Amino acid sequence: MSGIRLTQIVLTAALVLALARPLHAQTIGYAEAIGLLGLNCGTDIDKFCKSTNLGGGRVQQCLERNQATVSPQCRASAHNLSILLKKRAAARATVARICDADRLRFCNGIQPGDGNLMECFEKAKRNISAKCQQAVADAGYDVSLATGPITDQIHLSSNDIVSSLHGVEASSPSINATSLRQLAVQSVANPSRAGRMNRAPLSEQLNSLAQLTVAIQFDFDSARIRPNSFRAVGLMADALYSPYLQDYCFLVVGHTDAKGSREYNLKLSQQRADAIREALINPFGINPAHIEAVGLGEEQLLNPSSPEAAENRRVQLINIGQLGANGQCSR
Repeated sequence: MSGIRLTQIVLTAALVLALARPLHAQTIGYAEAIGLLGLNCGTDIDKFCKSTNLGGGRVQQCLERNQATVSPQCRASAHNLSILLKKRAAARATVARICDADRLRFCNGIQPGDGNLMECFEKAKRNISAKCQQAVADAGYDVSLATGPITDQIHLSSNDIVSSLHGVEASSPSINATSLRQLAVQSVANPSRAGRMNRAPLSEQLNSLAQLTVAIQFDFDSARIRPNSFRAVGLMADALYSPYLQDYCFLVVGHTDAKGSREYNLKLSQQRADAIREALINPFGINPAHIEAVGLGEEQLLNPSSPEAAENRRVQLINIGQLGANGQCSR
C-alpha cells in the first residue's frame, strides 16, 4: 500500500472517530473535514464533477450522484462531511434555546441573535451549563482552528488567525462592497493608472484593516475552486464562526495578477470572490447578510513592482467593522 494512500485512510479513520465520539468541548473543524474531501475526492471530483463548484453544496450533490463509482475513501469523506454539516446546522438552530438560561445568568442584557452572545459564552465557558457547552461545541463555535501549512501563505496559530481578523471596533463606511466595485471600475477607465508597473494601491485603507490573506487555487481561466484549496475555504468558515468574530461584517476580496486585460481580470476576480462567498454560505452556513464579495482584478497588487508575480493572485477576508444596530452590514 502506498504511503499516500495509507495517509488518506488514516486521516479518514481519524475523522470517523472524531465524529463518533461525544463532543464535550472543541470539535472537528470545517477545514479538516472539507480538506479530507479535497484530498480523498480530488481525482473523483476532477473526473465526475469537473464543471462543478463547491458553493451551493453542488460538489457533495455530484459525488452523491456518482457514489457507486467514486473511491471508497471519497465516499467515506463525503459521508462524514455530510454528517458534520447537518449536525452543525441543527445545533445552530437550537443553541439559543438551549443556552437561554445561561444567557440570562452570565450575559444579561445580550439578546438572542446578538453577535456578542457567543463571545460572552466563550468568556464564561467554565461556568456555563454542560448542555450549553455541548450546544456551542456542536454548532462549531468552539473549534480549534486548523493550523500549519493550510496554503503556502498560511502558517499561523489559531490565535493568530482570529487576531488577524479581530479588533475593528467601528464600521468603515468608506469601505464596502459597492464603493470598492465603483473604485475598481473607475481605476480601469483612468488613463493615469494605465501603467501596470508600481501602480498605486486602489485603497490604502483596505490594506490597514484586519484581514486574512489566502492563496486559493482555481481552474485556469475559471472560478471553479480546486479541491486542493477546499481546506483553505474551510479555514475561512471556521474563523468566521469564532466567538470573537460573530458581531462583524466581512468582505471576500478577489485579486488577480496583471496578465491579460484589466477588464477581464476585474470580471474574473469578481466571479472568483463570488464563488468563495457562495461556498461559505453553502455548505458552511455563514450568514449571507454578514459577508459580501468584491473582485478588484489587478487594481490592488500585493507586489506592484512585479505585476505578473504569483503572489498577486490571492483572496482577502477583510473585517470592515461591527454589525449595525439592525443586525445588518451596511452596503
